[in-house]
Amino acid sequence: MKTQVPLPLAKYAFDDAATRELWSKSFRLTLVNFLVRSVIWVALLVTAMVGPDRDGSQTVTGLAAFLSMITAFLLIRPARKLQWTLLVARVLKSGPWRGVTAVRRADVKLPSGVAVELLFGDGDGDGDGEDAEDAADGPVGKESRVVAARTWRRRVPWPDEASQKCWVVTSEDPRLPSVLARPGGFDPLTLHRAR
Repeated sequence: MKTQVPLPLAKYAFDDAATRELWSKSFRLTLVNFLVRSVIWVALLVTAMVGPDRDGSQTVTGLAAFLSMITAFLLIRPARKLQWTLLVARVLKSGPWRGVTAVRRADVKLPSGVAVELLFGDGDGDGDGEDAEDAADGPVGKESRVVAARTWRRRVPWPDEASQKCWVVTSEDPRLPSVLARPGGFDPLTLHRAR
């Protein structure tokens, strides 16, 4: 039987030590990945522009020019993840964690992300009951609408379990997505309106 992880009671979700540690680890790995790829790209670019042209051979500069184009495309993924990680931090700094039950909806097909139904105030004391707000918008009771859960890659590994006790942070800025944290130390997910 799984043990319940207690809901952090910090004023803001980012103030929780475990949340900050998980976010910091993800941020550091992403930043190091981006910086290493950037340094390699700049080195290849400089080599291609002012490379050694000894004996009339342009093999080194040609190869460096070709590899610098490939490396430029390899910068896109860590740049997107870095942007997504900073967005998650902004949302985590905007409010506290709230308990929620997340149910994967296999019957709903979405163009990106996984269809998840969030159930607030399900009577077990974890949710906020009548004061709960849907992660997408508006106040709800015991029902919620289906939202699209995704990461920076827009794909989400989700276990086959019917439902999970999760935590959610909803920003007061309607332009920002909500953030969902699943048990088990997974990266957080952003929640977007299902269209």
